[in-house]
Amino acid sequence: MMHYQQQMQKVIRALLPVRKSLLTASECELLAHLYLRPEQNTPILLSQNSGMKKEAVSRCLKTLYEKNCIRKQRQAEDERSYRLFITETGLAELKKGYESILQPFYDLWRNSGKDFEAFMHYADKLAAHIEKGQDDTCDHEIL
Repeated sequence: MMHYQQQMQKVIRALLPVRKSLLTASECELLAHLYLRPEQNTPILLSQNSGMKKEAVSRCLKTLYEKNCIRKQRQAEDERSYRLFITETGLAELKKGYESILQPFYDLWRNSGKDFEAFMHYADKLAAHIEKGQDDTCDHEIL
């Protein structure tokens, strides 16, 4: 297992963004959700769709608002709730952020082709197991 853990660390380090963006990966993810699903633009829906905790979404949204990447619009029917919209600044930063985040993936994919695709196929399967496991309430031993 130790060997697998070390190999996984090598892969993870290779996939880290090369250059820094104004946005964190979580902020990019939320902006991408707003961009791809503009009708699902409330904090609760962002939390549900991204799998991020409500507290983490709130922190990211506060920072995105301060960076002028999103704007808020209060709802007439309920003044406590609001909808979120990506701004032109947000679109530009999303593009830069994803270029920074995705470049290492493209580089590794170009260098390893089918092996990368197979790895990502199994990463999807492992992520599904992890998501399913989060629903389980039993404790698991390490060894």
